[in-house]
Amino acid sequence: MKIWQLDEGGVCSCPLTWTFSVLSNQMVQKIISICLGILLIHRPTVDGAVSITSVDSFATDSESWQIGGNGVQPSRVALAGLDGQIGYLSHFSDGGSANGKWLMWTGQSDWTGNYSTAGITEISLEAKVSSGTSPVNLRVAFDGSGGWFYSSILSIGANWDTYRFSLDPSNFTYATGSGGTGSFAATLASVSRFEILAGPGGVSYRSGGDLLQAGTSVNTIQFDNIRAIPEPATGSLLLLGVLLAAGRRLRK
Repeated sequence: MKIWQLDEGGVCSCPLTWTFSVLSNQMVQKIISICLGILLIHRPTVDGAVSITSVDSFATDSESWQIGGNGVQPSRVALAGLDGQIGYLSHFSDGGSANGKWLMWTGQSDWTGNYSTAGITEISLEAKVSSGTSPVNLRVAFDGSGGWFYSSILSIGANWDTYRFSLDPSNFTYATGSGGTGSFAATLASVSRFEILAGPGGVSYRSGGDLLQAGTSVNTIQFDNIRAIPEPATGSLLLLGVLLAAGRRLRK
């Protein structure tokens, strides 16, 4: 039986070169235990902190995504999303008033903390523009001790699709005037707020509310399954753990 390796999206794709048939069951268990031990040492997790299992699926509520202030907050829609499961998030911008710019953010504990030690290398989300201008420029952004940093643009259209934002430093730009040390590594190690923003033009920092905003737009965007994606090595080790647990269950 071959072990299968997770690709960069956490999807099982190509086989590793090991074959269980040439190893004793005891040896396989020892190898997997060592791998999992390394994972626990180098990828510590803290209760209530961001981890490679962080995901917002909006199955029951809006998962505390908000815009702050007096505007209309993002709302859960009790319909099926891209995955066929009930529940996704909808939010709009109207070009004026408190909802003039399209943005939403969360400071929930499962999205704050040290992304680097958690082994998170990407943010994945499902999205579509349900009304108004399409396609729309979409970005993710993080605030921390290094200040605010925002990602490069991904263009989203009128149909559900999955979008992935790499957390590589080359993909992020410091938001001028947002304070901090100006180090993306410092922010990623101490994230206090995770934001998603959309709209034309450049990104600017707004001290009132301590957030980022793009240009004015008029549209409604829907989201589902916002999740943290681990580096491939971490995902592979997690799969090994699952295989070990499954093997033990089958032998009972």
